[in-house]
Amino acid sequence: MMNVGGIYTDPFHAPITASANIFQVDAPWFGGIRILGRDTKDGPGKFLCIGCDDGFHFWVLTASFADETTGSVDMDFTPKAPGVGMLKCSYAPGALSFLEDDGKTVGNTWSRLRPTAGFDLTRETRFAAFNQFNGLYIDPDLYKPGSFAGIRVMSDRLGKIIRDELCVIGTDDGVEWWSIEGGSFTEKEAGSFCVGKLTGTCHNGVIQFEDGKEWIKMAAKSDLHSLPKDDA
Repeated sequence: MMNVGGIYTDPFHAPITASANIFQVDAPWFGGIRILGRDTKDGPGKFLCIGCDDGFHFWVLTASFADETTGSVDMDFTPKAPGVGMLKCSYAPGALSFLEDDGKTVGNTWSRLRPTAGFDLTRETRFAAFNQFNGLYIDPDLYKPGSFAGIRVMSDRLGKIIRDELCVIGTDDGVEWWSIEGGSFTEKEAGSFCVGKLTGTCHNGVIQFEDGKEWIKMAAKSDLHSLPKDDA
């Protein structure tokens, strides 16, 4: 089974190529970040993508391997771009390429990023803002500088649509990335939610779980896009 999970950069939305975002936030920022994680609940070939274009709001798309032996992938962009619909992709370790109508020409490629020894999200400022749930988090009990271990990303948007269904993608070891969908708010104004077996409350950039553990939301201070690429 191909390890599709990881943090990818989309050159069409990365700070070095994208125009200024609506919040006037200078780079580095999370625009152009796409995080993929396996979703084995609905079959071994399915995976989720949580991405960000504007630096703040994280949306969800679904994808699946049409043929994992050849790396053929279908990703449904309908919720984000209705005119685009289902896109044919080709996956090779470290890169997801989007194909033109001829099924051969590559129109865009997301490259998986690799952490370096100096990469350390714990240096960042905790992020607290109007959008409580959406964001990139670390589990301080699992996070290891120089790796992606303990990273989680959460979203309540299917494409551009805010919804009550919640999703999370994460990794415990920095290598295998899992995903959980079908979550919901139990008390939205209070930030209380449940996703799979995860039950907690999000407030001021911190998620507190019933067992006392916490996830901390990170501000976009590290330039993730500058990390080396697996397919380089």
